[in-house]
Amino acid sequence: MQTDAEVQAGVTATMLDYCELLDEKRLDEFVELFTDDVEFEEGGVAKGKPHVRNKVRKLLAMFQRLSHHLSNVRVTRTGPETAKASAYIYAWHHLNDGRVMEIWGRYLDEQRFEGGRWKIAKRTVQMQGARGFDDLALMRVPLQELPPR
Repeated sequence: MQTDAEVQAGVTATMLDYCELLDEKRLDEFVELFTDDVEFEEGGVAKGKPHVRNKVRKLLAMFQRLSHHLSNVRVTRTGPETAKASAYIYAWHHLNDGRVMEIWGRYLDEQRFEGGRWKIAKRTVQMQGARGFDDLALMRVPLQELPPR
């Protein structure tokens, strides 16, 4: 069984690989970061690797360049080969038509150790804010109401 430090490192590496492979449009390697039964929620749910591949392929075709920046990673072991993770994300997108779009938000993952590495079994993308996007259909980060003064 992996130590907590190994789980932390492995889950974080998968999250970082996600950003790098997406930014470099390395779709075949990118799709291998997911379990076969993945649920990927980003403005609609894609279930299974083929659906994730198709969704991401369509999105990548819209962009000349992308740059995803990951921070504030938290990993919690939930079983011998399972973990939950969250991370903040800043994503810059240069569209084919010259527009630039940005998103600030977070990734919420459930990962599973499979085939010798940590893979994403479920990912939810939540948005805190965006610039340059019209009607972006991402789930918002939930906020608490402040108590009255």
